Amino acid sequence: MTFTIVKVPGYAVGGLVVPGIEPGSGRPGDDLLAFTLERLRERGLRDVTVVYVSHPEVGWTVVAGYRCDDIGSLAVGDSLIRVTDKYAARFTPDGSSTDPWEDVWTQVDIAEKEGDIARAFREEVAYLPAAGEMELYISLE
Repeated sequence: MTFTIVKVPGYAVGGLVVPGIEPGSGRPGDDLLAFTLERLRERGLRDVTVVYVSHPEVGWTVVAGYRCDDIGSLAVGDSLIRVTDKYAARFTPDGSSTDPWEDVWTQVDIAEKEGDIARAFREEVAYLPAAGEMELYISLE
């Protein structure tokens, strides 16, 4: 397990909303998220950003899409969310699993259980480039 602590500047993400998806691998809704990611790739998105957000009254929701520099670049029908400035633990697959999602989320679980990180449970962000390895940013307290 390896991770680095990084300062993440705020930015906006535009995309499709998938309600009820909790952060992690092997969770209910993973198939719906995979389906949504496929639809985004079909739209021609090369690099996809997945933002997990939680609200006390409705639980977790995902916005899957693209970095959106201004409201004019938001596609018709897409939603917009703002990722706040934060410190985050940045995880990348370390080869412990053939599934990169399972790999990084397992690392997060281990780091949290061992007390290496204290999750803030704000925005959790996965960056899925068309080429290269995925990155997972876990908000820290």
